[in-house]
Amino acid sequence: MSALAGPLLWLVLGLAVAAAWLASLALLRLPRALDRLHAAAFLNVAVAAPVAVAAFVADGISVRSLKILLIALLLVAWGAVLSHAAGRAVLMREGREA
Repeated sequence: MSALAGPLLWLVLGLAVAAAWLASLALLRLPRALDRLHAAAFLNVAVAAPVAVAAFVADGISVRSLKILLIALLLVAWGAVLSHAAGRAVLMREGREA
């Protein structure tokens, strides 16, 4: 790892941790279920991207970093699908049309 990669790795992982804390606080503070769902969807995207970037900073282009990128992309894609389904379920429970 180069001299620049160490601090950059800490910065990117710190960004992921800060995003996780922000989303966790939002989950506790937001009043409605759809608002909390938005915070959970934010958590999915805002943490997956920096973790994938951190893998490339730490290893460069390797099999391990490409696997982590694939996992992050799958998490973001499935997170969008699950957020959509959960949002529709919340609207249906409230009696509104989706």
